[in-house]
Amino acid sequence: MRSNLLVALFFFGVLNFYAQERLELKKLGFSMDVPNNWICVNNDEILKNLDNYDLTDKQLAELLKKNNSSINISTYTKYDSKKYSGIIPTIKIRTILNESKDSKDFLKSVQDSNESAKKTLPNFRFIDNPIIIQISNNDVVKFSVQFTLKNQGKEYEIKSNSYYILRKGYYISLNFIEEVEKEDNNYLFEKLIKSIELAK
Repeated sequence: MRSNLLVALFFFGVLNFYAQERLELKKLGFSMDVPNNWICVNNDEILKNLDNYDLTDKQLAELLKKNNSSINISTYTKYDSKKYSGIIPTIKIRTILNESKDSKDFLKSVQDSNESAKKTLPNFRFIDNPIIIQISNNDVVKFSVQFTLKNQGKEYEIKSNSYYILRKGYYISLNFIEEVEKEDNNYLFEKLIKSIELAK
């Protein structure tokens, strides 16, 4: 009897160890696994509003407008910025106002916005041009860019893999950011992307 109890406790412990946390935004019809042991900074007030109130599309648009057309939902960093110097691998999840009517129109708006980024970010270039892919049976715009950031006389080469998910009147922006040739979190990033579920 005791051995059965120990086996049960062992498996319970194993299941808990491998249990994956998820970020779930029911109002946005979005959920995704989040990286274990990364530092999470949630916009608690926004998440509370999204979770606790049945916002209409119009109310959601108003909420976005009040936040300068963009809301930071969650940010995950691999290391504590207070203890780590340099570029920290980061995952940023935001919502941004957008009036695109369909995927092709949205793809064009993403291409146009990246043209303006070329003017502001040094050495900005595409690794992968914006294309439409399928995630959870939804059209999603995917692209990768590289650019240079300067801080206190030092230059950092940054890579950002981006996934933009068009919703009605806005889109969900996922950015996976890290320093080039410092460490490679690509396997983790791809795993998280595969975990995305989209409703409506």
